This record gives sequence, C-alpha cells and structure tokens, in this order.
Amino acid sequence: MPVSNLIHHIRDVAESLRPAERKVADMVLGDVDFAMRASITELAQRADVSEPSVTRFCRAVGAHGLRDFKMQLAQSAAGGLPYASAEVASDDGIGTLLDKVADAVVQGIAHARASLDPAVVEAAIAALGRARRVYFFGVGTGSGIVAQDAALRMLRLDIAASAFVDGHLQRLYAGLMEPGDVAFAISQSGRSVEVNESIQIAKERGATTIALTNAGSRLAWVVDIPLLLRVPAPSEPHAPGVSRLVHLSVIDALAIGIALRLAPNALKKMRDAQERSGDERETSAPDGA
Repeated sequence: MPVSNLIHHIRDVAESLRPAERKVADMVLGDVDFAMRASITELAQRADVSEPSVTRFCRAVGAHGLRDFKMQLAQSAAGGLPYASAEVASDDGIGTLLDKVADAVVQGIAHARASLDPAVVEAAIAALGRARRVYFFGVGTGSGIVAQDAALRMLRLDIAASAFVDGHLQRLYAGLMEPGDVAFAISQSGRSVEVNESIQIAKERGATTIALTNAGSRLAWVVDIPLLLRVPAPSEPHAPGVSRLVHLSVIDALAIGIALRLAPNALKKMRDAQERSGDERETSAPDGA
C-alpha cells in the first residue's frame, strides 16, 4: 500500500532494513533526483549493491517494484522538501517565534546537506577554481542577493567574478562568455525566464554552467553542474526565508573548498590584501569613530 510520503517513510525505516537495502536507502536519500531517473543498473552501481538488492529495497519500503518506487518517489519529491517546519502563528510568543524560525533554518540546511552530491560539489569547486571569470545570475531579493554575495566571495579568492541581477544585463554578459568562463545561476524555483535564457546563451557560447536550484527544476536539466537542493517556497509572506540562507551556506562551502585548494602563495596574496584593506578602513575612519 503506497505511503503518503515515500521520502519520509524511507528515512523512518532505514535502520530496520538489511545492510544492502540500507545502502540503497542512503543513496536514494542522498540524491533523490538521481534515484528518480536512474536505471536499476545505475542504482545498484551507485549504492555498490547487486540489482536484486535494489528490487528487494523497493519492496521493503512498500513499492511493487522499481517502476512503482520511482512513481511514488516522484510524487513525494513534488511536494518539496522532505520536512515540515511549524508555521509561525500570530499568537506565538517571541520565544516560540525564535524557536520556529531557528528550527526551519537548521532543518533546511541539514536537508540541503543530505541532498547535495559531494562529487557534484567537487566538480563545482574545480570549475570555479580554474575559471577565467565567473558571472553569477540571480533575480529578486533572495537569489539576487545570494548572487551578489557569491561574487564578493570569489573576488576575495582572487577570482574575477561579477553578479548580475537585471535580466537584460544577464543576457548581454552571457553572450560575451567564452570557453574557460563559468556562468553560475542561482534560482530556487529554476523557472526564472531571464536566468534560464542567460544560462542557455552562456552554454551555447562554450562556458561551463552551474546552477544552485531545486531538484527537478527546469534549470537543473540545462546546466553542466547542477547543485540540487530541496527547499520549499514559503507558504506565507511571513514564513522564514529558508532558501536564501541555505543558498548562502552552499556558497560558503564552495568558497572554503576553493580556498583550501589554493596554492600557498595564493593564500598569502589573499591575506595580504585583507590586511591592507583593514588598514585602509582604520586610517580612513573619522576621529572618535
């Protein structure tokens, strides 16, 4: 009998499964988008188990077989992120309000970590680290702000980076990109016309394309390196803006990953630049500041 949410169900029963089936469960929870698309051979190879183990796993979690499992998985994924944070109510006290917002953010980042494929993150770090220049595309008060913050993080790593939040400028600069450049799109829904068109233009120009977006979105299927998350859109205007904070945490992880791979002389150059910048701010401060 189908369960109401297969992702929830797999998480609940994972510890009770046989070792091989648990490996399949961990693989599915770690990359739901891959699990929805992969063949039984690909699933078995990714989980490092036999194909019969994949079939047994599907039945153990209540599906009739792989096809039924994928259908249930797609239906569950379509509902958004596999967690339900408590909605903020008008009669909540300040303590309750703080708890709900903090819990939503913590859960969002935790599930983002579970969604991200380390191999894909490594590919993104490598592409950004060797890029001739990086253009970040995002629109709105969420993705646009993250794009601007990401460009600043790259500049601090001595990577030529810019952020564009205007659709016209996004298309214009995408059309100037070349092989060796990286176009990085940030879009929770993956349905932004401006961002999607700009990424397509950049790809046609030979640039490497990366996206930080929700699994299953249109944008996710277009780019070379999809960083897939499962973050729900806020149900109410006053709901916690989890996606922006989750996106910022991923950008932080990418920047730290790049920094750790830089040569010692590059790190010294960055530290020297930061020290000079700090000295300038100190000397330019007004008296008594």
